Amino acid sequence: MISGAGRTTRIAQAAVLLLLVGAPRAAEVQSWDFARLMGELAKIESSRARYSEVRHVAQLRRPIELSGTLYYSRPAHIEKRQTRPFVEVMRVDGDMLVLEREGESRTIMLSQVPVVGTLVESLRATLAGDATELERLYAVTMEGPRERWTLKLLPREYEVGGIVSEIRISGSGPRVSRVEIREQGGDRSVMTIQEDS
Repeated sequence: MISGAGRTTRIAQAAVLLLLVGAPRAAEVQSWDFARLMGELAKIESSRARYSEVRHVAQLRRPIELSGTLYYSRPAHIEKRQTRPFVEVMRVDGDMLVLEREGESRTIMLSQVPVVGTLVESLRATLAGDATELERLYAVTMEGPRERWTLKLLPREYEVGGIVSEIRISGSGPRVSRVEIREQGGDRSVMTIQEDS
């Protein structure tokens, strides 16, 4: 038979043991940061998702609603295939952006249009887990736990900052679920991303 004092001692020991077993897990949650997020994103070889985008433009009475699919493949390929309200395909591979609409195609070298290149890189560098590129182009701050993180990107380049005030990219673990771009004039776009299973 165990005395009351012995039972209390064993309960206290069990409680300490449970705390010790839980300690690495608590430390793991606390260690979630930008470097860890980039590391997890860097492991993704490719992804396919559906998106819906709402663009709020000051001169328009109603926001513009767009939707389609997104495809990413390592190291530097993104394809945005818009299906609504009209069909348009934007394909980025390395430094080349190709825009296709109504049977016509236009090619742009991102290095020649820094504003477009910087905007493209906000998503591409995030998906690639390329912390160096992201921090070269933006002042980056991160908040939130692994299950609900947000990156706040402030453009470093004057020309880009004159157009875009900030970009917020949110997600869970190694998945991006939302991209919000806020412009200096008050216009903004919010893209919601739902990855295909």
